[in-house]
Amino acid sequence: MGKSVKDRRHISTSAVASSPFRFDLHVHTSIGSPCAFYDPLDIPRYAQAAGLTGVVITEHNFGWAENALGPAAYDNLGGGFSERGLLMLVGMEVSTTEGDVLVYPPDIAGLIGALPGGFGRLDFTVDEVMAAADRLGALAVLAHPHTYPKTMPHAIERFNGARGAFYNPYGVPEVGGSDAHFPWGVGAAYTEFEQEIANIEDLICLVKEGKCRPGRRRDE
Repeated sequence: MGKSVKDRRHISTSAVASSPFRFDLHVHTSIGSPCAFYDPLDIPRYAQAAGLTGVVITEHNFGWAENALGPAAYDNLGGGFSERGLLMLVGMEVSTTEGDVLVYPPDIAGLIGALPGGFGRLDFTVDEVMAAADRLGALAVLAHPHTYPKTMPHAIERFNGARGAFYNPYGVPEVGGSDAHFPWGVGAAYTEFEQEIANIEDLICLVKEGKCRPGRRRDE
C-alpha cells in the first residue's frame, strides 16, 4: 500500500494562531462522495474565509486517503494548505441500518480492516461500528441522527450545517460539522477547541474528554 495514511495525514504541521481552534469535522468532496460537487483543492479558500483552523474529510463509506490519486496528490495538497495554516485530517461517514456514524480513526486503513465482514457493506449496525472504533481507539460520532440507537456513541453531532440541530439524549460530548457537499457550505457548522490540535489523536482525545463545543455560522 506504500506510505501509510497515518504517516501522510497532515496537510500542514504549522501552528494555528487563532483561538479557539475551529474545526469542521464533517466535509465531503467529489473524490469519494458522488453527491459532492467540489474538489479537495477547493477547500482552503473556503475554510480560510470561514475562520477554520482544520477540516476533516469524511467521505461516504470511502477511505479518501486510499484513492487512486496516490501519495503525490497529498504532497501537492500539503504545499497548498501549509501557507494558510490549515490542518486536514481524514475520517469516514459509515452507513448503518440505524443512521450514519462519523468515525475518526488513528489510521483510516485500520478502520477499513476492522469493519466486520469487509469494507463496502451498507448494513452495519451502530453496535458493530462502535465495536470497531473501540478496538482501534477511534472516535465515533452519531451524525445528524433520525433515530437514537441503544448503543451509546462517543459523541453526537449537535449541529449539522445542512440539516440543523439535533437532540442529545445520551449526555455525551457534542460536536458540529458542516456536512458540506458544496464548497460554500464548508464551515457552516463546526467544533471549537480551546487547545491546539496537531493530529488526529489530539482530536480524538479532546472530543472524548468533552473539551469541545459545537457552533454554527447562523448563530454568529
